[in-house]
Amino acid sequence: MKINKMEQNIKEQYKSLGCHGNGDDSYKVLSLKYLPHKLGKSSEGYPMFFICVNETTSQVKNITRELLSVEYNQLCRLSSEEGDIEKSYAIIILRSPEWALQSSFIDIVVLMLQKIQPVPSRKTLSVEVEKLITIFSALVNPPVKKMQGLWGELLVIEQSKYPETLVNAWHSSPNAKFDFTLGRDKIEVKTTSSENRIHHFSIDQLNPSPSSRLLIASITVRESGEGNGGKSVRDLFDAIYQKVGVQERFHLYQIVAETVGNNISKLDAVHFDYVEATDTLAYFCAKDIPHIKKSDVPAGVTEVKFASSLDGIPQAFSPERKSEYQESPLFKSIM
Repeated sequence: MKINKMEQNIKEQYKSLGCHGNGDDSYKVLSLKYLPHKLGKSSEGYPMFFICVNETTSQVKNITRELLSVEYNQLCRLSSEEGDIEKSYAIIILRSPEWALQSSFIDIVVLMLQKIQPVPSRKTLSVEVEKLITIFSALVNPPVKKMQGLWGELLVIEQSKYPETLVNAWHSSPNAKFDFTLGRDKIEVKTTSSENRIHHFSIDQLNPSPSSRLLIASITVRESGEGNGGKSVRDLFDAIYQKVGVQERFHLYQIVAETVGNNISKLDAVHFDYVEATDTLAYFCAKDIPHIKKSDVPAGVTEVKFASSLDGIPQAFSPERKSEYQESPLFKSIM
C-alpha cells in the first residue's frame, strides 16, 4: 500500500539490502529517518526491526507466533552507513517470504514506531506488539467479507468531508452489526451491482435501539477495468491514508487486515467503477425503508433476513431534512 515518502524509500532500500549471512558477525541495517531504530534482513530474507528500548527493570516475555517473533533484550552488532553499533535491541521478525506481507509489515511497524516515544519502555512496546500480533494473526485467516463490501465502506470514508471521523467510527470487527458507530449515530453501508437499489438486511440492521439514529448508505458497485476509471481497494486505502493521521492509519490497517485476511495480496486484483459509485452514493433513513418489525416475528423464529427496495424513498440529506442531521459529527462528515 502507498505510504509517505520516508516509508516508501525505506522499502525500496530494503529490497536491495543484503541478507544476513550465517558467517557474518553483524547485521547490515537501514536507519529510520528521525528514529533510532533499524531495519535489517535475516539469513532467510525475512524483515527484522531492531528497536531501541530504554533500560528499565520491567521484564517482558519473548513471543513466537505463526508469522511473528519478538525478542526483547538481544545484544546485536549492526552495520550501517553511519558505522558499526553494538547494543541491546528488541527484535521483531516477520517470518514470511511473501512480499505483500513484508511490505505491510514494514508499513505497520513504522507507523507503530511513529506513534510511541522515540525510545519506548519494554512494557509500552509490548502493548503495541500485541496489536501487531492481532493484525498479522488475521492475515493468515480466510477473508470475512467480499472485496465489494469493503470497497463500499472505504468509498464512504474516501468521499467524506472529515475522513478521520469516519475512520475512528469504523467498526472494530468486520462482523459488527453496523459499519460506523459514533454514540447513538450509525451508518450501515450496502452495495449492489443491479440497476435497482435493492439491498439485503438482517432484521437487527433495520431495527436499531429506539434512541439510535441509523442511516443506510446505498451504492451501485460494479466491476470495471483498471484503465477504464476503475479503482481497487488498495487505491481507496491509499487515498484515505494520505488524508488521516498516524492513529487513524494504524486503525485502517487493522480493519483491512481483519477483513481481507489471507487475501491481502489481492487488494488491487479487482477494480470497481469509481465514477458510477460516487454518482450513486446516497443516504437513507433506516425508518423510511420497508422492513419487518421485530414485534411481528413469531416466537422461536431467528436469523430473519430480507431484501428491501430503496427506490422511491426520499434521501436523508434532501434540503427539507438536512437540518435533522447537522449537529451529528458522524452525519456531518458525509453531508
